[in-house]
This record gives sequence, C-alpha cells and structure tokens, in this order.
Amino acid sequence: MSILIMSDTHGLIREVKQVVARHAADQIFHCGDFCVDHSREPFRSMHLVKGNCDTAKDVPAERKTEWNDLRIFQTHGHLFGVKSSLLRLHYRAEEVGANVVLFGHSHFPVCGVERGILFLNPGSLQLPRGFDVPTYAVLEQTNVTDQEVKVTVVFYNHQGDKVKQLGGNYSLRR
Repeated sequence: MSILIMSDTHGLIREVKQVVARHAADQIFHCGDFCVDHSREPFRSMHLVKGNCDTAKDVPAERKTEWNDLRIFQTHGHLFGVKSSLLRLHYRAEEVGANVVLFGHSHFPVCGVERGILFLNPGSLQLPRGFDVPTYAVLEQTNVTDQEVKVTVVFYNHQGDKVKQLGGNYSLRR
C-alpha cells in the first residue's frame, strides 16, 4: 500500500498520466502548481492543493488526510516560506497533529524527519531546481507499533527510474 506524491507539474498532462499509470498507488497527492483544469483526469482523482500559479477557486490551500496510520498535512508551501525555512511549516504540522508533511513550491526534492514528522517535497516534474532531473516520490507505510510508524520513501525521475541518492526508511511519531 502506497501513495504517489508529485508537485509543480506546471501544465504537464501526458507526463502526469504516465507517472500515474506507472504506479499502483492507493492515493495520489499533488502539492500544487498543476496549472491545468483540475476537473479532468488524472487530476480529478487526486488530493490537490492550490499552488501560487493555480487559479482554481475550489481547491484548498492546505489539506489534512488520514491514510493508514499517517496524518498527512499537504500544502504547496508558498504561504509558509519554504524556500527559506521549514520552521513555519513545522509549526503548522505540529498545530494540526501531522506526522507527514507534503509540500512543493521550491522544485527541490526534500525528504527528512524532524521531531517525528516526515517533511517530503517530491521536487518538480516540469522544472527541477538544484537537482539534475525531474522527480516525484512514492511513500509506503511498512510497519506500525504503539510508538511509531515506519515508512519508506522512494524518489523516481520522470522516466520512472529510481533516484538512489534520495529517500530512505524513516520512523515517525504515531
């Protein structure tokens, strides 16, 4: 059981469809700047948040989703200043009780745990910054105990090849 995470596709449709078809994910999260009509497939079936380049009035700026033992907070990131610091985003994650934060905006892939919360930016499928190739991510819950949830994050390039220097295994607060 896994979730597919992407962000900053900036108008790509064919490539997004290819990524979705490549993975049998339980749910799909897009962290904003999709920049297309979100009522069409494959965007219609995604958990979407509005990015700074999106115009859809009916897409929220942030979203909280529970999946298995994960409490996921999703936002684009521009309203939290993620290009300079994750501190405001961390405060919001604590406020809503999240143990996973999905965000975009910087176009730079990020994956790490701080105080039991996983912060994951899948990078950009359209315009990568600070990294050589376009990326997206897949998160899988692998184990759960009374104290923690274990997850594995795998990053892929736009062609579906694993990006070995990103991702890993993480323990999160329950």
